[in-house]
Amino acid sequence: MNQHDNLHTVLWDGDNTIWDWMQYAVPAYEAMCAEIARIAGRSFDETADAMKEFYSFHGTLEHEGLVQGLEASGFFHNAANFNREQTILQVQTRFATVRRQHLHVYPGIAKVMRDFHQEGVVQHILTDAPARQALARLSHSKLLPYIDTVFAMPSGEIRDIPSSLKKTSPKDTYQPRVVIVSEEKPHTNLEILLAMTRDQITRHVGMVGDNVTKDMALGERYGMRGIHAAYGAATADYVRRIQRFAPARVANRNMEAVGSSDSARGNSRIASVHDPKEIREQLLRM
Repeated sequence: MNQHDNLHTVLWDGDNTIWDWMQYAVPAYEAMCAEIARIAGRSFDETADAMKEFYSFHGTLEHEGLVQGLEASGFFHNAANFNREQTILQVQTRFATVRRQHLHVYPGIAKVMRDFHQEGVVQHILTDAPARQALARLSHSKLLPYIDTVFAMPSGEIRDIPSSLKKTSPKDTYQPRVVIVSEEKPHTNLEILLAMTRDQITRHVGMVGDNVTKDMALGERYGMRGIHAAYGAATADYVRRIQRFAPARVANRNMEAVGSSDSARGNSRIASVHDPKEIREQLLRM
């Protein structure tokens, strides 16, 4: 039963709010680029340019068909004894290994989510990542039990996936409900997603996210309480390095650098926190 009269629901952003996406993504994409370059007999810079062209065409860094796309473009035409399935396995294994080493939940986040869960506050993830990736990160972070729904972008249909990479969840493992959204933040229609009126959202829902122009702008649209996770801002070095691979739209709009914006902008319904442990206290105070 919910112990809080006013706060019924928390909408969490994922990347750079719950876990440090940049901390793992930058070395993981660099490692994947180096592996592809080795297999193709190309330079790192050539490979990075080809990866950026592929991701820019699809408008996301999360597309899983990179090797297939590069093969179709002729990128591997000089590779000796090229084998698509083996290459996919090698590249995905390299990426996953580095991701496991560097994907960490921010200190204090798990406790905040666990406390809300035990108190009956409904928690959802609202992310611009594809659903498969969002679920994988939640599972790796051991946060699945606290989440009711994952609101995520569509996962593109990928062909020629090696059978060893086709994962299925055990039947006894809890899986949140997954809802595919058509509009990224701040244009997301929360009244439809949450089945709540605008007034109910304003009074009973809190938004937690790292991005002012997306997460906090969505909060402002509905006049709801918002927590700007200022601790999730990326260093200039990380932004520069991810731009080697990321579509300009993704790099410019989704990745805030340290000191890049004034989060609260004078709105009393939005608080900026530099320590995840402050999230719960601030949400309940509003």
